[in-house]
Amino acid sequence: MKYKTLHMHTKRSVMPPPSLTAQDILGPDGLLAGLLQGFEFRASQMDMAFIIEEAIENRVQAIVEAGTGTGKTFGYLVPVVLSGKKAVISTGTKNLQEQIYFKDLPILQRATHLDIDAMIMKGRRNYLCLHRYNQYLSQPSLLNPGLADKGQRLREWIEKTEFADRAELDWLVDDDFLWDVISSTSDQCLGADCMFLDDCFLGKLRAKAARSRIIIVNHHLFFADLKIKQGGFGEILPRFQVAVFDEAHNIEEIATSYLGESLSMNQVIELAGDIEKVIMDTRYPDVDKRKLRKYLNSLKSASVGLRAFFDNREEKGRIDSDVMLLMNEGPAREIRRSLENIREKTGLSESENGVLQQLVARANDMDRLFQQVFKNRDDNWLNWYEKQKRTILFHASPLDISERMNELLYLKVPTVVFTSATLSTNGTFDYVASRLGLPDDTIKGISPSHFNFENQTLLYIPKDLPLPNASDFGPQIARRIIDILERTNGRALVLFTSYYNLNIVYEILKHRIPYTVFKQGDAPRSVLLESFRKDIQSVLMATRSFWQGVDVPGEALSCLIIDKLPFDSPGDPLISARLDTIRGRGGNPFIDYQVPSAIISLKQGLGRLIRKSSDRGLLSILDIRVLKRRYGRLFLESLPKIHISHNVSDITHFFEITKDK
Repeated sequence: MKYKTLHMHTKRSVMPPPSLTAQDILGPDGLLAGLLQGFEFRASQMDMAFIIEEAIENRVQAIVEAGTGTGKTFGYLVPVVLSGKKAVISTGTKNLQEQIYFKDLPILQRATHLDIDAMIMKGRRNYLCLHRYNQYLSQPSLLNPGLADKGQRLREWIEKTEFADRAELDWLVDDDFLWDVISSTSDQCLGADCMFLDDCFLGKLRAKAARSRIIIVNHHLFFADLKIKQGGFGEILPRFQVAVFDEAHNIEEIATSYLGESLSMNQVIELAGDIEKVIMDTRYPDVDKRKLRKYLNSLKSASVGLRAFFDNREEKGRIDSDVMLLMNEGPAREIRRSLENIREKTGLSESENGVLQQLVARANDMDRLFQQVFKNRDDNWLNWYEKQKRTILFHASPLDISERMNELLYLKVPTVVFTSATLSTNGTFDYVASRLGLPDDTIKGISPSHFNFENQTLLYIPKDLPLPNASDFGPQIARRIIDILERTNGRALVLFTSYYNLNIVYEILKHRIPYTVFKQGDAPRSVLLESFRKDIQSVLMATRSFWQGVDVPGEALSCLIIDKLPFDSPGDPLISARLDTIRGRGGNPFIDYQVPSAIISLKQGLGRLIRKSSDRGLLSILDIRVLKRRYGRLFLESLPKIHISHNVSDITHFFEITKDK
C-alpha cells in the first residue's frame, strides 16, 4: 500500500447540522446507503451508535460488544463525529488505524459532506528524527554505494513529507537497520537543546494534534501518554473529551505494562555504548575520560553479574524478597552506584552540551528504573523478570488496574467507550467491567453479529479423545486433525495453546497430508499469513499470537481447529499473582478469572473463521473438557448459536450442503 498525506478537511471542522442524526447516516435509506453500492443496513450497528451517542450526551462510560460483521467502526465514528467533541480513537493495530483514516472517515465525509478534521498518531519510532538522521549521514559509512543511494532517497523524501512517517517509505524493507539509527527515540531526544527543534517532525505532528478534533492512535501510544501525564512530565496527546477503545479485549494487558515499570538490560548496554562514544570523541575536552572509562567498566561488570544471576532460572519468574535483597545489596546497587559516578564525578553533569546533558538524563532515568523494578511494594504489585533471546527484562506490575483506570482515565475524560467483538462472557460484562474498574453507571450493550452462524458454521467436538493432560494427547489429536483436513481439503488454521503440542502435531502431519503446511516461527507473521491466503488449500499451524488479528476471509480459511481451551498458564508469574490476589480476597480465581479470560480468547479464535456473510466454516475444539466439565457449558453458551456435532463424518456433509450456498 502506498501512503500519501490525506487532507481530511479543507477548513477547520464545524459542528454538524443539528438535524443530522445517526439514523440519517446509518439507516436503511440513509446517507451511507445512498453512497455505497450494496450497503447493508444493520440494526445492531444502529443500536451501537445510539448507545455511544447516549454515553457522550450523558458524559458517562460505555462498553459495547459488537459481533463480527456489525460494522463497529461506523457504529462509533458516526456518534463521535456528530458530537462535535474532541475525541481519541485508540485501536489495537496499525492496520485498523489506517483503515479508519484512509477508508472509513473519507467515506463518512463523502456521505455527509461534513468537514471531518482527523489525523493519525503512531509511536515515536515510526517517525524520522532529524538530529539522528543528520548524525548518521555525516558518517563515512554512507560512502557505501547502497547506503548512499538510500541517503539520497531519504533526502528527497524529507523535502516533501509532512510528518516523516516510516510507512511512506514503501522501498525500505521492514527490518532495515537504517530506520533503527535515524528514527525518533525518547532516550536520545535532545528536546529544547536540539538544533533541529523548529523543523522537528514530531513537534509538527503534536502541534497538528492540538488543532485536530479526531486523533487516531494505538493502545500503546494511548497508555504511554497516560503514564507521562501521570508523572506530570508533559503529554503526547492533547486533552480530549471522548476516548474510544476499539479492539478493547486486550486493554488490561497493555494498561498493566504502562501503569507499571519495566527495564531491559539492553537499555543499559545501549547507554554504555553511547557513553563509550564520548570517551573516543575529541569534542568533549572537559570530561574526565579516565574516570569515565573506570566507571563505565564498573557499570558493564555489574550488568554482566546481574544477568548471570538469572542464567539458570526459568524463562519467567517472580522476584521474591530474598532475590530483591540480593539485587539491592549486589549488582543492582553496583549499577546504580556506577551510574551516579558517571553523572557526578566525570564532568558530565556540569557540561552545558546538549548531547552530554541527554546522557545524564538517560542515566538519571535508568537509576530511577532500577530503583522502581527492585523496590518492595504492597500486595497489589508484582516484581518479576522475563528472559528473551538477547536480553532480560525486569518488571514491577500492578495486579489490579481498576483503581488506576478510575483515577487516571474515568475521572478525567467525560466519556470512555470500550468496544470489541469479544468482551462479554455468558451474556454479561461482569469480568471485563471488574478488571477495568468500570463505574456502576456505565452503559452496556451487546450488538450481535448479523452473520447466520447457525447456517454458516459447524462446531465439531469429538467425544473420544483423551484429556489434554494425557501423555498421548498430542499424537491422538494429530491423527484426528489429519482426518479433519482430509474432509476440509486443507484450508485450515490450527491454533495451539503451546509450542509443545504444535511441534508434536507438526512432525506427524507434515509428511502425511497433501497440502502445504506453514508453521509459526518458520517465517515472519505477515509472510506466513500472505502465503496462507494465496495457497488456498494450505494449513497454517500457530500459537497464541495468531488467535487475534488474523483476517483471511473466503475459502482459504474454511476450518479452524483449536487443540485446547485457551486457559492462561498459571505458570506465568503475572497470571499466577493475579490468581493469588483473587484467592486472597475470597474469590474463586478459576471461575472469576481463568474461565472468562479463556472464553474471550476462544471467541477471538472463532472470529478468525467467519469474516463475511458468504463465508462457511468448521470450528473444531479437540478438548473434551468442554463436554465433560461443568464449566464447559459457559464456553458453549458464550458462543453464537451453532450446530454441534460429535461425528467427524458430519464435516463432509456440512461442506457438501454449503458449497453451493
